[in-house]
Amino acid sequence: MEVKTAITEVISSSPMPMLEEHVKTCAQCAAKLPAFFEAAQAGKWKLAEKIQGEIADLESLADELKRHTRNSMPRGIWMSVSRPDILELVRVQDKIANRAKDVVGLSIGRELAFPSALSKALAKYIDTIVASVDAAVEVVSATRELSRTAFGPRQIKAISSKSAAVEKLERKSDDLQSRLRAKLRRHEDKLSPVDAIFLYQLLSQIGQIADSAEGVVHRAQIIANS
Repeated sequence: MEVKTAITEVISSSPMPMLEEHVKTCAQCAAKLPAFFEAAQAGKWKLAEKIQGEIADLESLADELKRHTRNSMPRGIWMSVSRPDILELVRVQDKIANRAKDVVGLSIGRELAFPSALSKALAKYIDTIVASVDAAVEVVSATRELSRTAFGPRQIKAISSKSAAVEKLERKSDDLQSRLRAKLRRHEDKLSPVDAIFLYQLLSQIGQIADSAEGVVHRAQIIANS
């Protein structure tokens, strides 16, 4: 999608449509992680590099949408939501795209792959991360939909319920990461010390994407309750 086209489609008097488009673009970066790591685990680095390029393009688009959101927000007039809250939400959303880009960059930079015995657990871990991001998108979409009218108790409860699902997935990702670390320790003797260090770092950075998703829903809840 061209940047100019994407921005044109979301121009509105309300910042919420732009926020929703931005978080969806960020989520597309995370959505490519399963295919990337499948290629990496298979040693298909040319394919992995292609997917890395696609993530980089989406991250650039997310940056453009972020800048447009910041620059096009009204100043000095009444808005349905707080300007600082909107700016903070777009900043937290953007971390999803940035961290997905950083993760694949770290993997590509050293052609890092996990021991094959970890492939199945790794795929489950990454799927959980992506699910947390997708659930965060639902929260932002719900916030946009409900911002068109007043936030009543029923609407706020619905957003809180969706947010709880993200928090549950984030906790699950923490648990899966801990298990992967334990499995990786059992294979350290087959790895170079440097690669082992970077693999642990890679697990941590993947998990930070779920942390960002949780940050998005917390900020969306602030907007819903304001």
